[in-house]
Amino acid sequence: MRRNEASDERERSLFSNLIVVVVFTSLILGFIVYFNDSSPSIRKVALQNLVEQFTKSTLNAHWQWQNEGRPSSILLIEYDTQGNETGRHPLAMSHLGWPRLEPTSMGCAALWRDVLDTELEVEGFKMYAEFYDGVQINNNALSSICRYRLSTGPYFEYKVYTGQVSKIIS
Repeated sequence: MRRNEASDERERSLFSNLIVVVVFTSLILGFIVYFNDSSPSIRKVALQNLVEQFTKSTLNAHWQWQNEGRPSSILLIEYDTQGNETGRHPLAMSHLGWPRLEPTSMGCAALWRDVLDTELEVEGFKMYAEFYDGVQINNNALSSICRYRLSTGPYFEYKVYTGQVSKIIS
């Protein structure tokens, strides 16, 4: 009898240890999923900041173009939040008053560099610039867009001939 009781006791002990391990693992996995989903994506937040800067720079270029009498190029001056000048560089403008670009993906990449004065990346992640011809989309050249996207996840679009910048699309 003693041998049978000892065997039963070992089985109960093993079973209770197994339950403790399963419960502990489930709790850890639950915390990982909760904290991973509840924290905002750093890349998305950084991209949002760049979208705001891109929008502000293209609008500033447009209004500067209007103010200077609609020249073919302007000297884009950038300021920080305190109003101090941070940089200036020439920017070619279209006849509609928006930054001019070659209608290619390389042209969209060059526009990013010209407007933001930075490389095509977000927090160390490579951004991809893609050009979509409005004529091929819906037979309207004014619908042409540049799409700026991470390899996976969020992106935004810039309408080449109207200057509209979309919100981030996930």
